[in-house]
Amino acid sequence: MKKIVALSIVLIGFMGCKKDDPKGDKPILTFKSVSAGDVAKGEDLLIYTFELKDGNGDYDDRGAMYVFDQRLWRDNPDDTTYTDVLFPRLESHAGAKINAEVQLYASDSYLINGQPVRTRLRDGIPPPVTNPDTMQLRVFVLDDAGNSSDTLILPKVAIHN
Repeated sequence: MKKIVALSIVLIGFMGCKKDDPKGDKPILTFKSVSAGDVAKGEDLLIYTFELKDGNGDYDDRGAMYVFDQRLWRDNPDDTTYTDVLFPRLESHAGAKINAEVQLYASDSYLINGQPVRTRLRDGIPPPVTNPDTMQLRVFVLDDAGNSSDTLILPKVAIHN
């Protein structure tokens, strides 16, 4: 009998250790990959891939990823201005859980697949300090209700000019 009780307690403990689905209001953003760690001269596209989970899927109006490019503020390191990169409208997921793959493009082109690119790869903004230049982004997600994910610091990428 004591073995059954002890085994039951252990099993209940293991059942309590399972990973929970996002049920709260806070979005969960996880970095998965970057297409290159070194961007050669002549290449003009870098793709960051993330997993986004949200328990209530409220991204219809203002939902966006906010991106901070440390290269833009070299002369003023105290400035932490983030650029917003709006998500496509997700009306079909309103109120439903989201578990999606999200891609952020950094490019010299202004349109990729018909979508505007807000994160510049080179394009003289900012002017390169060294060759190769190093780009490192900080990102977070904000949903329509103003709930924010944790801020992620992405790996450094060398960009050759």
